Amino acid sequence: MPKVSLLSFLFILCLASCDKVPANGALDGLWQLMSIETPGGIRDAKDSHAYLSIQLHLAELDCNLIRYYAHFSHEGDSLFLYDFVHQSKHRSSADDNAWVTPEEMSAGILDDWGIHTVDARFRVNSLNGSSLILQASDTTLTFRKL
Repeated sequence: MPKVSLLSFLFILCLASCDKVPANGALDGLWQLMSIETPGGIRDAKDSHAYLSIQLHLAELDCNLIRYYAHFSHEGDSLFLYDFVHQSKHRSSADDNAWVTPEEMSAGILDDWGIHTVDARFRVNSLNGSSLILQASDTTLTFRKL
């Protein structure tokens, strides 16, 4: 009988070890951009179909088939995005996943996200299981979790 209990225990332990725990707590998952607040006012962003996805050490910003990827670090009330690459419907397959250059950032390719430089720093104003509010200088982004 002890062998059966030991085998049962090992089987249950193996099953439990296969379950993945979110690496980033409440930040992990898919977030839909709901509104963008700037000094010019608040813009409803629901219909823009813009999404932020956080997994392991990678953030993906997706809007209208244009995807940007970045590494990130999240500590306390700070979220730091860096090493941006992008892939879009406007690029050839040879250009896919090219580094975002400072010149492209200066041209405003991520202005709608409140990102104006190749290193983006956000203050996490609120983070829970259903909403995320990020602030970068003059821009506040409000997300809902999907």
